[in-house]
Amino acid sequence: MSGKDHTEIFPSWMAQTVMKACLKGAQTGHNLLKKKSDALRLQFRQILKKIIDTKMLMGEVMREAAFSLAEAKFTEGDFSTTYFFPEGVVGH
Repeated sequence: MSGKDHTEIFPSWMAQTVMKACLKGAQTGHNLLKKKSDALRLQFRQILKKIIDTKMLMGEVMREAAFSLAEAKFTEGDFSTTYFFPEGVVGH
């Protein structure tokens, strides 16, 4: 450790009291930051779980949509260039 890490204090009862108060404040601040960090980590995990669940659901929906498209192409043929007009539409 270098000399820059030390605080110069005169060894007295008052200096000891002041340093104890500073130490107590630092420990309290550290504990509060630790609690905040834990809470943010928990919140992050919850958000991540939501994202993963949504992605899994999206995969199922996409698989079902691809199957429906394949089924429609199988039954009706390739309809990417064919236009379907319902009966009763005027103008054909």
